[in-house]
Amino acid sequence: MAAARFVTVVLDAAASLPGALLAGRPLRLAPADPPRMLAFESVSRLSLDAFPAEPGPVVEACRDAAETGDVLYVSADDGHGGPPGAAELARAAVEAYGRRFAHLATGSLLLKAGWPAVIAAEAAARGETLDTVLEAGRSTLANIGMLGVIDHPEMANPNSTSGLVAPPRGVARWDGSRIVVAPRPQRDAALGMLRDLFTSAVTREAAEGRGALRVAVVHASAAAAAEALGLWAERRLRATEMTTDAVTRHAATRLGPGFVAVSWVWDAHR
Repeated sequence: MAAARFVTVVLDAAASLPGALLAGRPLRLAPADPPRMLAFESVSRLSLDAFPAEPGPVVEACRDAAETGDVLYVSADDGHGGPPGAAELARAAVEAYGRRFAHLATGSLLLKAGWPAVIAAEAAARGETLDTVLEAGRSTLANIGMLGVIDHPEMANPNSTSGLVAPPRGVARWDGSRIVVAPRPQRDAALGMLRDLFTSAVTREAAEGRGALRVAVVHASAAAAAEALGLWAERRLRATEMTTDAVTRHAATRLGPGFVAVSWVWDAHR
């Protein structure tokens, strides 16, 4: 039997994966150390920097990973369509080393792309082959929940005319990279609805015996709200893993200041 080949997972940094989920896994962000949205910035300032990511960091990360083994590239869709041509260029760079390359196009935003990369990287850490690692990530796609509060829905859809009037904040759910918002003008009411919807969904799913509950909360200059939601997940919902971090500044140009989202996945391996 041929020996298993080491696999590294490369993930678009647009997924805003919390830093704690990178530790101890063969998982790289591209670019490797993206600036995070910790401090408040105005909508007008963020809007000036809303542009598609460049493919260069993805290609470089995949090329570097190919020095030690095969590569799985997991792409996020940040609403701009992702780095143009990144997968094709990365494949050429990896195969030039004689390594195998696979691409998991999630068509999703934030942790809906991040969790498949984490699960895939954990399969890689167990010594699985590239095909098995790819399948581990792909099978996770349908089992991820994500809800959030977005204060500036007009930023999530640049083609919308809603920016001509004061847009309502709302509770958001994700359909791929498309954000569907239920308006809740008061922030306290929106955050309360987010917590209740999250609790209801997790409670219902827990009854199905899906495995261990893993939760991540991301935010754009809204650390207090994110930490409160994370504490709720730990104390009330018995999450076995809980991590919080700011989104990348690049993602914040699509989500706006004040954004907060909770994402969860059920892990049968835990």
